Amino acid sequence: MNKLLVILIIALILVTVLSCAPEDYLSQSTNTKSPLVDSFSIGTPVLDLLYTGGDIWAGTSRGVYRCDPKTGKTERYTQGDGLGDNTVRKITSDSNGNIWVTCYTDGVCKFDGKDWQHYTVDDGLISDGVITLAADRHGGIWVSAYWGVSYYDGAEWKAFTSLDPDAMVIGGENPNNPDAILLEGVDLDSADVIFIDREDMVWFSNRHDGVTRFDGENWRLFSSENGVDARSVSAITEDRDGTLWFGSFSGITRYKGSQFTVVAIGEYESIIPRPYIQDIMTDKAGNVWIAAHGGGVSRYDGTGWQVFTMAEGLASENGRFIFFDREGNPGVVTDEGVSFLTDTGWKPLTEDDGIPDGKIRSITTDDTGAIWFGSEKGEISRMDKMP
Repeated sequence: MNKLLVILIIALILVTVLSCAPEDYLSQSTNTKSPLVDSFSIGTPVLDLLYTGGDIWAGTSRGVYRCDPKTGKTERYTQGDGLGDNTVRKITSDSNGNIWVTCYTDGVCKFDGKDWQHYTVDDGLISDGVITLAADRHGGIWVSAYWGVSYYDGAEWKAFTSLDPDAMVIGGENPNNPDAILLEGVDLDSADVIFIDREDMVWFSNRHDGVTRFDGENWRLFSSENGVDARSVSAITEDRDGTLWFGSFSGITRYKGSQFTVVAIGEYESIIPRPYIQDIMTDKAGNVWIAAHGGGVSRYDGTGWQVFTMAEGLASENGRFIFFDREGNPGVVTDEGVSFLTDTGWKPLTEDDGIPDGKIRSITTDDTGAIWFGSEKGEISRMDKMP
């Protein structure tokens, strides 16, 4: 057998082995320029991230990935494993350690460590067109869908809607659970945000005017008539004093006790269109931080706002997510990379610096305080501290 034939046979064997390599191992980046400690690729856009139990969970359009950051090993769960739909946009965990995911147009699923349980309208869910979900401190899970919300107490579902059962909706007949409880005077249509405050009150955003609150017994809508300047609420947080902050297309409103107050950021008044609030967070010192599309980053120290833009070093004017490292230093994800606040100002980092290729879609923090990023091009990266 001549040498050329031997080389061709060896090459064919290598190609065959590599093409059959198990999918349960992540490819790891060796970029030494980056402040990121680890960078792995799962080959599909990362829509949401969750760190729990030592694992990173990633929601994608190809199912759910469970990644062990220590070994680089991963498992992928799909419809064949019990998911209702392979497109998973949101992931959370409940107080019992179960993993919950949205299944786009086919309800929600729960993973108990061994098996996936699929829930739809037939099980008591309000609708199969799910938007987001949130876990309370009692083992329960809230789910928002088009035209209503649902609550699972660990044993059964309860469905709530503000849409009349006979009402027609886009696409035809009302697809809601016919046994849903009809609530008058509230708006539960397409809640993009579910927020549970420290008093266990549940707040649901709406895309029209204000927010709906459930205090455990009663439902109430707060709108512009109550002093809320929050059309299409996109972000909700609570500061250390118990004040709630709502961000929207129209600006910011805060709620303390029973009083809503519209918060004005002077630098935004002259910007057309008005910056759209995409995220609100509070730091250890009690400062409130917002990321705004078209408005960069702003910080409220209790007396006034300071606005940071590209002139101060941001990678882009379009702020998307606020995050903090283990020391409490702030950073922001923008449309053009990540920026970190240092002693000398904001430091922007982009793909040229090793930041994940493609827009960052999701963030989570592990139990050491390290920050994990998920990108549109399928990279999952960890950063231990600000550069």
